Amino acid sequence: MQETSRIAAGRERAAVAKRAVAFAAAGCFAAVLVLARTTHPGATATGSTLSPPTALLSQIEAGSSLSGGSIGSAVSAPSVSTSTS
Repeated sequence: MQETSRIAAGRERAAVAKRAVAFAAAGCFAAVLVLARTTHPGATATGSTLSPPTALLSQIEAGSSLSGGSIGSAVSAPSVSTSTS
């Protein structure tokens, strides 16, 4: 008879431990969900404003190397070869 009560007690401890792990996992999941929702950039009440890169804008307005509108000319025409088998 003692073997049955020890086995039953062990099963009861295992069931309690499983419930504790399940509740802890659910609590961690809920905490991460709340943290993710509160720290998401779209969740802020006031939107952040982006300032334009003033150095780049002044360089473009001053007529930098990009003012010509072209990257560069080709040195030579690409060589094309065809062959038949």
